[in-house]
Amino acid sequence: MNNRAIFLFAVFVFSASLAQASLSSVSGWDFISSKDVNATASGRGLVVVFLSARCPCSNSHIAEIKALAEAYRDFRFIAVHANPDESKESMETYFRGVALPFPVVHDVGLKIADEFKALKTPHVFVVSATGEALYRGGVSNSNDFQKADRRYLREALEDITNGRSVRSPEGRTLGCAITRSGKNVW
Repeated sequence: MNNRAIFLFAVFVFSASLAQASLSSVSGWDFISSKDVNATASGRGLVVVFLSARCPCSNSHIAEIKALAEAYRDFRFIAVHANPDESKESMETYFRGVALPFPVVHDVGLKIADEFKALKTPHVFVVSATGEALYRGGVSNSNDFQKADRRYLREALEDITNGRSVRSPEGRTLGCAITRSGKNVW
């Protein structure tokens, strides 16, 4: 088998494994409420947002994410903090200050980020109750939300709410990399 055939086979196997993965819930310790949470897709789905306490791109999208959680109450929202190079104190101070209206869990060992294949902050996944990824990518098409001319997450939630196929099921993810201590990922 030549290298190209091996590569194409590997891409097929990887794609098939993604299609079968069930991503319909996220569990963890919500360090804001100090409670265990298990966020499952309910209503129209689950919105999983990977965020960072010190990433400027992540920070510039907080107001939009909060607005979407308020506007689209048929979706369950959860934030995942997955950067092990940020201190617990700075993480807690930051997320208490931004006051997201949904749980924020710390991803110990990057298990959640690895399961979702999250690469950057912010990286967003909208998942159906059956575990199908309806949207994956950035909140917008800019690393500074004020300069965005496409609001991918807003479009996806609007499309799902209105019973349409998501016009852009994948959006480019811009932001700070989720560090994985030298692990070779995707």
